[in-house]
Amino acid sequence: MTASQIIEEIKRLGPEEQVGVIRFAYQLDAERQLTGDELSGLAERMVNTTDPAEQLRIREQIIRGFYGQRQNA
Repeated sequence: MTASQIIEEIKRLGPEEQVGVIRFAYQLDAERQLTGDELSGLAERMVNTTDPAEQLRIREQIIRGFYGQRQNA
């Protein structure tokens, strides 16, 4: 099954079931470690931005992507 097919199936779910899928996707994203290429891309974006708030957001993404979700955060 392809990602497109899975997305179409999710669209057919009821609202409560969709909420469960959304929670799962957020949890999966929070726990997934990023690849070297993804981390490098984020590091490059962080260096190239002059916005301190954006630098902080990217830094948090890098930390979460490298270590995974923080416990008790």
